[in-house]
Amino acid sequence: MNKADIAIHLSHSMREWNANDDDNENSTDDILVAAEGVKSEKGTMDIEGYGKNPNKNAWMSSGSKWRDYLHFCGPGWLVAIAYLDPGNTQADIQAGAVGGYSQLWTFFWVTTLSIYVQVLCARLSMVGQTTLSESMRKIIKHRWLRYVAWAIAEFSVIITDIPEVIGMGIAFNVFFGWPYYVGCLISPVTTLLFLATQNSKGGMRWLEGVIVLLIGVMAVTIFIEWGLVDSDPAKAIEGLVYGFVEPEGRNLWLITGIIGAVVMPHNLYLHTASVLSRPVKRDNETIKKATFWVSVEPIVPIMFSFLINIGIVIVAAENVNGKCIPVGGESEEDCENNIGNTDFAKYLTVAGGPILWGIALLAAGQSSAITTTYSGQYIMDGFLEMRIPVWARAIGTRMIALLPCVLIAACVPR
Repeated sequence: MNKADIAIHLSHSMREWNANDDDNENSTDDILVAAEGVKSEKGTMDIEGYGKNPNKNAWMSSGSKWRDYLHFCGPGWLVAIAYLDPGNTQADIQAGAVGGYSQLWTFFWVTTLSIYVQVLCARLSMVGQTTLSESMRKIIKHRWLRYVAWAIAEFSVIITDIPEVIGMGIAFNVFFGWPYYVGCLISPVTTLLFLATQNSKGGMRWLEGVIVLLIGVMAVTIFIEWGLVDSDPAKAIEGLVYGFVEPEGRNLWLITGIIGAVVMPHNLYLHTASVLSRPVKRDNETIKKATFWVSVEPIVPIMFSFLINIGIVIVAAENVNGKCIPVGGESEEDCENNIGNTDFAKYLTVAGGPILWGIALLAAGQSSAITTTYSGQYIMDGFLEMRIPVWARAIGTRMIALLPCVLIAACVPR
């Protein structure tokens, strides 16, 4: 074959390729879908309905922005509860009791950073069709290092679960006057009852609805308290915009506490896993649109949690800052430094204030306990490819967290 024949042959081949270009793209998309289907069938992430086979009920844009947004709503609310657990409410009370309105700027910027990190998690999950724990397992080559990484991640879940247990103990104390350790011991039972909703019709959508309901209950109680105090909007704006211009030494401890309460490592694992509950058609255009929606979705829930935290700070600033009642010869400064979830109710002077606070604590502790249980499940599956029933997971995590809580609570004379 001479050079002219070769040129003619290549020309015909290129025309045929261009004519069939659309078919080639469709074939490529079919291959991607098939590959993702095989991945799901192997069980990469199908715990409790997550990571379903993209061949089944795969999402495509409906053309309606609201409908598309609502389709992806849910995972953001699961991660938002981590910013409302009893550990966060403790930091909120301290910030308001000690610093007044001055630390509102810290909450804003920490929340903004949290949104950025959660968006990265959502994008990793949607584009890569993987969870953070799975990605780490693939990157970490040595088996023993994977076990170390898994142990660290599990430890973060357990220490996060401790404030949840304590918060529920405090809530039952507010309601019924029970000793703290009694409420701590009851907490696994209530958590298992809520987790049972996962097996009901609706699956994870139903569970997400339960979480939204609990956040709503907490929001209503806090916003009522906020509305009943004589707050100062000018001071709130000042603290939000430039509260850092007149720093005090003890503010450093407040900032550290706020950051420590918001940094939730288990949230990263939870978010990357929960996004996989929304399978999408695996073509470039659909993936691009889905990635946009999963990136937008957590913004509203996290900003909503920000408003709840701000409400607690303002209530503490008005009711406790400069009005703390010293006990046992302590100074007023020590009184403010020691105020927390256990003492906050007595400063809520409005009718029903302590009951509202107890409801808020119960909702915060219960919803956080549910999400930490699932986080631990996804961590174990991703790092070790090991799965256990969710009820066993809840009992195991809660029993480990219960031991220090009950020991400490039993020593508290209330």
